[in-house]
Amino acid sequence: MGPDSYYDTLGVSRDADDKEIRKAYRDLARKYHPDICKEPGAEERFKSINEAYSVLSDSEKRAQYDRMGHDAYSNASRGSYSGGGGYSGGFSADFSGFGDIFDTFFGGGGRQSSGPRPGADLLMKMRVTLEEAAFGTEKEVGLDHIEPCPACDGSGSETKKFTTCTTCGGSGQMRQMSQSIFGSFVRMSTCTACGGRGKIPESRCKACGGSGHRRGRETVKVRIPPGVDTGMRLRMEGYGDAGEYGAPGGDLYIEITVTPHRTFTRRGDDLETTVDITPAQATLGSEVEVKTIDGRTVILDIPAGVQYNTGLKIPGEGVRWQTKPGDMLVRVRIVVPKHLKEEERELYMRLLEMEGKKPSSKGSKKGKGFFQDVVDKVKETVK
Repeated sequence: MGPDSYYDTLGVSRDADDKEIRKAYRDLARKYHPDICKEPGAEERFKSINEAYSVLSDSEKRAQYDRMGHDAYSNASRGSYSGGGGYSGGFSADFSGFGDIFDTFFGGGGRQSSGPRPGADLLMKMRVTLEEAAFGTEKEVGLDHIEPCPACDGSGSETKKFTTCTTCGGSGQMRQMSQSIFGSFVRMSTCTACGGRGKIPESRCKACGGSGHRRGRETVKVRIPPGVDTGMRLRMEGYGDAGEYGAPGGDLYIEITVTPHRTFTRRGDDLETTVDITPAQATLGSEVEVKTIDGRTVILDIPAGVQYNTGLKIPGEGVRWQTKPGDMLVRVRIVVPKHLKEEERELYMRLLEMEGKKPSSKGSKKGKGFFQDVVDKVKETVK
């Protein structure tokens, strides 16, 4: 791992267990929380801590991170974006662990969310070939999502000015009192006038009706890192639905499916293929040409006496990660010829006779039979 790895961010070793990671996160988050720490760069440090914890606390994400390495994982997460609307993806973090932090700070009584709401995450499924999965690639895909309204820059206001909501008094919440046999209860709900924002546009944008959003289609360039496999998800930060004005957008998750290959089968980081040889090659040994996943030709030595379905390994010709690449396993298939020339048939008959075996009588011709005629010819030749 490099100096910027998630393990370094939390100050734990690569083999740290969940308990150690959780403790390191709680300690660092408490120390660098922006509401407590006023040191320069505390907020960015807090975001980095939370990003590291969101990956290392999830067993699936952590396994993918360990396999891909920090650079490949980060590049796959960030992606590239092109399109209108003036929108660019920002930092994305998983704030699912904030409950513990707020319990520590505020006594565990729970907390009502406030402020602009971030956008929703999106999931897209993508099929790639085995070659693309092995070496990485880039793909451009069309993405339908909610984006900021270009007319008002996502604010919902033509003047980009707002007034305090008179319905909720700027709190974004409405109090509803109800009576029961147990007494009076107060129920809090989102203000219907301002949608929970606590403020309303001074002059609603005519293009979006004051919502600040529109549905659009953008072109997203997805970087597929080498080594991905079926079931893996790549995260592109900020390319989901747009959030409320002043809030980050959601994330776009790309779920990978690797299509079956007609020649190779993937076994983890190794690739498996087959090669056909004749009985003579299997008996005496031989050299054969084998194609690799990237189209090169390599020479494979077939040892004498090799058996059917034996696996012969070619090191380093499997799926190529940043570290050690996988291997290519070549399964040997001994193919018996269906049609023989007369000279070849005679040689096989001599071998059969030397082994003390008799040929099958099935399928023989009239009279002595075809194979018996061949045996008689061989005997006459020997005399």
